[in-house]
Parts: sequence; structure tokens; C-alpha cells
Amino acid sequence: MKKFLAMAVAASALAVAAPASAQSWQSINQRQANLDARIDAGVRSGDLTRNEAARLRGEFRDLARLEARYRSSNGLSMSERRDLDMRFDRLSAQIRFERNDRQERNWQPINQRQRALDARIDRGVRDGRLTRNEAYRLRTEYGQIAALERRYRANGLSLAERRDLDRRFDRLDAQLTASLNDRDRWRG
Repeated sequence: MKKFLAMAVAASALAVAAPASAQSWQSINQRQANLDARIDAGVRSGDLTRNEAARLRGEFRDLARLEARYRSSNGLSMSERRDLDMRFDRLSAQIRFERNDRQERNWQPINQRQRALDARIDRGVRDGRLTRNEAYRLRTEYGQIAALERRYRANGLSLAERRDLDRRFDRLDAQLTASLNDRDRWRG
């Protein structure tokens, strides 16, 4: 009787656990698409450097080749599927770590600098310290920097590219400060 009761408890525990694991399982194609999208999002947001993205994409390609090799011989066995799941989990954890490692913690993203610049230009125009022509010139130059940043982000920002953007933005910031402090006044 005790044996029967123990078996019934074990069977019910398996029945309860099976649907939960089946619901959280994703097909290999879904996992690949999700991982690829996370790498792309990390590159676009600047959370992944170019080198990090290249390394993660290399690991992703290796995993895709392994899956193709497994599939070439009569489909995936359960042990091959478990191996792939374990490797996908490991790559997912690496992507999560790399996107959150804050290796460039002191770097202020361009959109934050844009908001600060726009606010300073708006204040300068409102209080008469900037002419409309000066504000237009500064915003045009900012647009050029933003376009350059978009080109850089296409493959992930390298440290040299971040430094280049910072130099350009620092130069623009200095021009804004000089324009705010010169004697030109807008007369509305």
C-alpha cells in the first residue's frame, strides 16, 4: 500500500510538472530568433560593444552549425535537444550579462546629451542669449552628430567610435557655451 501511494504521489507530481515545462519550452527556431533579436537590440541600444556583439554572434553561429549537424542524422534525439537547450541557456545568460555589464558606465548616451543640448538652446533663445541663426546652426550640427551615431550603431559602437562621438559633442557643447556668452543678442 505504501508503495502504491508513493507511486501515485510521484505520478501526480510528474503530471503537474510536465505542463509547466512544456509551456516554457520554445522551439529551437524561436530560441534562435529571440537570441538574435536580443543581440541586435543590444547593439542598437549601445549595451553591447562591437566586439561583444561579434563574439556573441560567433557563438550563435557555432550553435546553429551544431544544431544543423545534429539534425542531419535522422533529426534531433532527446539528448541532442537537451544539449542544445543547455547551450541556448548558456548563450542567453551571456547575452544578459554582456548587455548589463555597464563596461561604459560613464558614457552618456547621445539621446541624453541631445535633451540637455536642446534644453540649453531653448533657454538661450528664450532669454535672448542665442539668436535664432545660432540655434539653427547648433541644431544642424547636432543632427550631423546624431546621423554619424546611427551609422556607428549599425555594427555596435566601438570604444573609438564612442570617443569620437564624445569629442564631437564636447566641441558642440563648447560652441553652445561660447554662443551663450557672446554679446550677440536676439531682438524679437
